[in-house]
Amino acid sequence: MANTEELIAGLSGNPHETNPKIVAQRSRDFYWYSPVLKRQREGVTGDIVVSPRSEDEVIAVLAVCFRLDIPVTPRGGGTGNYGQAMPLAGGVVLDLRNMNRIIDIRPGCVSVEAGAARHARGHHGLGPHG
Repeated sequence: MANTEELIAGLSGNPHETNPKIVAQRSRDFYWYSPVLKRQREGVTGDIVVSPRSEDEVIAVLAVCFRLDIPVTPRGGGTGNYGQAMPLAGGVVLDLRNMNRIIDIRPGCVSVEAGAARHARGHHGLGPHG
């Protein structure tokens, strides 16, 4: 990605990762379940992982990416299958795992941030609503 330095300068303190091994790891889901996708997606990776901690940080990252015309692939816990959230055009992998709060619990409804893992929801006081 040609404008990585300009992107990093505009991240306003958002945690980010450029180590190619970590970026590749966070760029993938269980695409290899499909022999066809395994061949097609093997080399797919983002250029940088950005890990916002709040909605305001997400907005800031998206604004910089829009200004620089950098593609963004949002990811929650990375538990998808079949290449559904892989950065096919490179760019930013928006790792939302830091946004993992439970916002509200009501009978029949739980509102969570984008990075809340399904398996963790049962361990945060959901009780009979789990």
